[in-house]
Amino acid sequence: MSASQKTALRARVYLRDPARAGDRPAYEAIVEAFRREGVDEISVHRGILGFDRSSEVLSARPLRFHPDLPVVVEAVGDRGRIEAALPRVRAALSRGLITLSGVAFHPPGGG
Repeated sequence: MSASQKTALRARVYLRDPARAGDRPAYEAIVEAFRREGVDEISVHRGILGFDRSSEVLSARPLRFHPDLPVVVEAVGDRGRIEAALPRVRAALSRGLITLSGVAFHPPGGG
């Protein structure tokens, strides 16, 4: 492993676009949960193929398996910080799926 590479944990949260957490979109609450724990490497993808925990296929196009647009929130960071955010992430989901995997993290700019 190079000096600029470190081991990290990636969390992927699959949900549906209209999902709400209180008065705001669930994906916003999920992003905030990760940021609150100091995880800064976060991205939100809309309209990509995904699954929810009931194994329903969520797809934007060309075939519509489900009417809701899928959203995936992806966060990469220190294992402890990712795991600390998970209770809040779960609280923001009424339906969805969370996956965790170990990754080799290469920060932008090699630093």
